[in-house]
Amino acid sequence: MLHIQSVHIIFYIRKKNSTERIANRWAKIWARLLHTSIRYLRQKKPWRLSFQINLQNSTRFHLQSPSQSTQLSQSESRMIVRTPLQKKRKPEDTESPNSDGRFIIFEDLPEPEPEPPSHLHSSDDQMLCTYQCRQLVKADFLDALSSAEKQSQDYQSKLQTMDGDLRKAEAERMKFRDQLLYAEQELAAAKGREQALQDQLLKEVDESQERLKKQIHIHSELEVKFRKEMDLRKNAESLLSTAEQKASLLEGKLSHVSESIEREKNRLQKELTQLKQESKFSMSRISADLERMECKASNSEKEAELLKEQLDTLQTKFNECLHEKNEIEKKLSTLTFQEFPSDDNILVKHLREELRNYESEVREARKWKASHEDIELLREKLLEEKGRRERAESEVLKLSEAQINGKKLEDELSSWKSVMEEIPGVTSAADIPLKFEALQKEVLEGMMKVGEVTARLKQVEVALDVAENARQNVETESALTNEKMELLKLEIKRTELLLSSATEERDRLKIIVDQLKQQKNVEAGTSVSDGSVKELEASLFMKEDLIKKLESSIIEQKELNARQHNEIKLLNERLSSESRRIKSLEREDDRLRSEIAILESKVPFSNIECFYVLLGHGDFSSASTKVLRMVNSLAVDSEAKQTIEALQNELQKTKDKLQAIEELKKQSGDSGTLVDSYISGKVVQLKEQIATLEKREERYKAVFADRISVFRRACCELFGYKIVMDDHQRSDGIPVTQFTLQSIYAQSDDEKLQFEYESGNTKILGNNYTQQREISHQVEIFIQKLNSIPAFTANLTVESFNKRTLSREIACERFECAKVTRSVPPYSLQDRKIQQSFSPNPSVSW
Repeated sequence: MLHIQSVHIIFYIRKKNSTERIANRWAKIWARLLHTSIRYLRQKKPWRLSFQINLQNSTRFHLQSPSQSTQLSQSESRMIVRTPLQKKRKPEDTESPNSDGRFIIFEDLPEPEPEPPSHLHSSDDQMLCTYQCRQLVKADFLDALSSAEKQSQDYQSKLQTMDGDLRKAEAERMKFRDQLLYAEQELAAAKGREQALQDQLLKEVDESQERLKKQIHIHSELEVKFRKEMDLRKNAESLLSTAEQKASLLEGKLSHVSESIEREKNRLQKELTQLKQESKFSMSRISADLERMECKASNSEKEAELLKEQLDTLQTKFNECLHEKNEIEKKLSTLTFQEFPSDDNILVKHLREELRNYESEVREARKWKASHEDIELLREKLLEEKGRRERAESEVLKLSEAQINGKKLEDELSSWKSVMEEIPGVTSAADIPLKFEALQKEVLEGMMKVGEVTARLKQVEVALDVAENARQNVETESALTNEKMELLKLEIKRTELLLSSATEERDRLKIIVDQLKQQKNVEAGTSVSDGSVKELEASLFMKEDLIKKLESSIIEQKELNARQHNEIKLLNERLSSESRRIKSLEREDDRLRSEIAILESKVPFSNIECFYVLLGHGDFSSASTKVLRMVNSLAVDSEAKQTIEALQNELQKTKDKLQAIEELKKQSGDSGTLVDSYISGKVVQLKEQIATLEKREERYKAVFADRISVFRRACCELFGYKIVMDDHQRSDGIPVTQFTLQSIYAQSDDEKLQFEYESGNTKILGNNYTQQREISHQVEIFIQKLNSIPAFTANLTVESFNKRTLSREIACERFECAKVTRSVPPYSLQDRKIQQSFSPNPSVSW
């Protein structure tokens, strides 16, 4: 029988998942245990069995007898099962109280008390090991082994759960660390934004102070201008008073002018009636001459017909005479010559003389006929020669033109050759159109500059005209003031005379009253005094009535003058507003012309070249030929010029009419009502015209604003910049146009470009955006060195587009990578650096 007094089981656990190795090792242990137990139990003595399992180094068994006399040697009692050494790993966590990491199961039975030596033989016999004992020992040992395995599995599961908790804690720690880094980055970004805002606020405060200073300066200037205007107003009022006085003088002149006009009108009517009568007489004389010439022509035609008939009859007679002559000659040849004279011979002589006469007449008729025929032939030949001469002259002209054209072609060929030789960079005829395109562009630019210069000249001319008109107005006003001063002096003299006369009359009346008082006591003179008193009272009443009438007439005249002056002021203001509108329209015309020139410069010259080439060869087809049309043709420009000239003429006419009206008012006081009615009607017409013009201007403004908005949207969509234009003048009076460009890919409102356009020259203005290192470098390259603003804006557009799109893509990639890295926590320093590199940047705008 086997008594196991003590069993020591020691586990050294260094690896987590080692169940299979432990099972294999326990199998080997169990086999060796059985072998040793069977071997030592044959001695029939109680033993103390202890074994120690160290999974790291070895497995050790120890059997020991209670009696020291029967103790086995160390070589027999110890069996060591070696296992391969495993790699040592540094512990991740801090050491626990069981620093060796072993789990100990200890079971020790109470040792039996030693019996006396007399019973040794009996106990030895009782402790004989049987099969059942061995089976029991085996079963107990197996139970202990299964319980130890269960406990090891439980501890292993607990270890796995603790490992999972450790991983979760590590992941949370990394998460909190990322959050801490993200918070630090956000804090840095917030500090940067706060600093930028503080800088911006400082700049705005500085700018506001500068604006305040400018406003104060402008306010002081405006005060000075206001004082000047007040002085001018006082001068104008004084001039107005002088003008009113002059108006009263001009009214008298108006009556004289109207009378002279009527006299001229009557004289012209008389002259017109005389001219009508003379024209009637001349018409009757011309008609009589025409009838007489017609009669002469008809008589000459009749005489020509009679002469033709006589010529025919003479020709027939002439033929008959010739026939008779021939017959008589034949008869005379047959007759014999008779010596004695007879009547027949006498008749023959007479007949011969008649024949001779007839022959002479016939010869003359033939000569006349031949001369007539020769004249007709000569006329025909002359006409033919004239035609030949004209044809020869035309051929000579054509020949000369052909020679001139040939010379021109030769000159053109030589000039083309010389041009090809002189033009740098031209090796063939194909390079000439390209060169001409560049030259045409330069010419257009020069024309644009010339147009701008002409526009400026026009502005200067307008300013000079305004200054000249102001000077003339000042001169006229000074003349009017002088005249008013003279009139005032005359009125003062007249009033002094009136006062002196009134005082004289008063003194005289006082003397008369005193005399009457003295004569009261005289009864004889009562009737005379009563009559004189009545006469004096009547004269006083008449004087008072005259004074009242004069005062009322003066008041009415002043009111009329004030009303007319107000109307004249209104008309002058309207005229000035119309002149300003005309000037603004002229400026708009010049600006539109410059824009048309710019648009024409953008037209591809290859189309023009193809059109010229096709027309030069003479083969035209609507499919392959492109005909260019100008936006504003010469006819449209001429119409615009004509309208402007017509408006200027109308303005001048209205000014002349106003001057004439003022003169009429000043000359004639009686015809004031007629003039007022005429002025009121004219004012109504002018109001209607102004209303129509304002409606037309509003329509034009609406259409123009619509077209401008379309053009701005198209520029923004095509070129990627929002353009804002601002016109202002410098301190020296030079107009300057400022353009502000903002890209549609700009990441903030401060990313703006400012350009200044003056007399055909464009230059960039410095601001915070252009003072950045990258932008200033591009400005130096593209604008200062290459002198190309379009290249600078295009490069800036491409860079801002790339920045915006690439920043979005990188941000998305970083966000996705950050998601992946958060789901799997890194365990090495390199993985943590990668995660930090892919962590989301708070400064990136999502």
